[in-house]
Amino acid sequence: MTRHKPNQIGFGIDFGTTNSVIGVCEGGPTRALLDGGKPHPSIVWYRADGAVTVGRNARNNVNGFSEVPGNSFVTSVKLSLGKSKAFRVAGQPRSAPDVASEIFSYLLRQAREQHGLDIHEGVVTIPVAFDGAARHELRVAAEKAGFYVKTFVHEPFAAAAAYCFPHQGRPIEELEGRNILVFDWGGGTLDITLAVVRSGRMIQVEKADLGHRAGDHFDDKIMRLSHHRFLESSNLSLEDAPIKATLKDRYLARCESAKLILSEEEWADLDVTSAFRVNGKVYDVTQELTRADFEAEVGLDIRDAMAQVDAVIEKARLTPRDVDVVLLIGGSSRIPLVRREMQERFGHRVVYVNNADSIIAEGAARVDFLGLHPVLARSLGVRLADGAYYELFPAGTLAKPEVCQKQINFFCTDNRDGEAKLVLVEKYEGREMSERVLGIPVSRELPRKYNDCERVTVNLSLHEDLILRVFGKGATQTRSAQAEYHDLHFALDTQGAMA
Repeated sequence: MTRHKPNQIGFGIDFGTTNSVIGVCEGGPTRALLDGGKPHPSIVWYRADGAVTVGRNARNNVNGFSEVPGNSFVTSVKLSLGKSKAFRVAGQPRSAPDVASEIFSYLLRQAREQHGLDIHEGVVTIPVAFDGAARHELRVAAEKAGFYVKTFVHEPFAAAAAYCFPHQGRPIEELEGRNILVFDWGGGTLDITLAVVRSGRMIQVEKADLGHRAGDHFDDKIMRLSHHRFLESSNLSLEDAPIKATLKDRYLARCESAKLILSEEEWADLDVTSAFRVNGKVYDVTQELTRADFEAEVGLDIRDAMAQVDAVIEKARLTPRDVDVVLLIGGSSRIPLVRREMQERFGHRVVYVNNADSIIAEGAARVDFLGLHPVLARSLGVRLADGAYYELFPAGTLAKPEVCQKQINFFCTDNRDGEAKLVLVEKYEGREMSERVLGIPVSRELPRKYNDCERVTVNLSLHEDLILRVFGKGATQTRSAQAEYHDLHFALDTQGAMA
């Protein structure tokens, strides 16, 4: 068993689509570096005078400056990471990592100036479906701000870590065998993770996501509903009063405010002053939005979210009754319809987390403090031609590049289609959980010296961003095949942490 030396202080950053926060752990209860009790909005305001403002001050000025020439607001930049997207700022392109680095710099500056903490490294959390390109650009953004990412941890897994290390002051041994479902529906994505505590290890059993159908998507739906109603009530056409780019940020900000109110109240006012100018006349948008209106708009999204919950439990070969704890986190999990659906499935086992806005960052800070690093939750191997399983990396292998790398030679027994199929298999508790197939070019007609089988060399390596890279090449070929897999499952070896 690997023993991990705890750090004197641990830091974790939850870089969110809507909000971001730093978590801190010094051995006792974790804490979050908040702004007036709330996380920092992930908004960057590029001002006309060249200055850059981030966070709540930027958010508070969207209404006043989003349509003033020379001012640009960038929201939800996390969704653009890994997509080679550029933003136009004062006529110049700014890459997504450049914008994201402004948020990292702001968080680190706030930690230094308001809390006396000089932070240079720690653990950063990521969505379940973040691909290799997105992880790389997030790391680049952090490094631009002077922050070194020790490792990434999936966001809902970090929340489970915060709950388990320790759970309300009790040792993790008291959670042995308990299944913990984390339902994290924020501004950008829905992430679901089912974890279990077993033999001192917190294991990610199954996971799922719902892409980009989350809080930002809901704001956009409210805006489209509101705009449609405005056009109808004003007898205007879409051509008369389109939502221009200069208006969109301000309109969406008002829609988000209404959405938040509807999590607590049955109705909300949606007011956008001086929204449209048509034939010299200025129009305000003044409407009442009901909770029923909102739930009708997002009902299909919530239905699909519940389907993902059911699928995760089914893939784990469990039933809702087998789930011991359900953690609801993220702003979208506060939607009353979501809570009703989860209550119907899990009843009193649903936990409404008090620190829901910061639990992910605090979990990452706890992981950093304990000196933990993800390990493989599942055995990873190859299915051979005779159906046998050949293990490459056993469960519990430390998920680091210097550990998870291997070169191995196979022989293609059927070259008729000019392709050797490498079948990578993950196994958990003796069961095959997933497989990935990589086609590697081989010769259809082998030279005599190769007899009937062509040797295929395969290299596997785990990148520091927790991406498995696979490269395969046939002995007679100049062409090769390669792939990246970002959907591995991980665990945290809690018993490996030195108290």
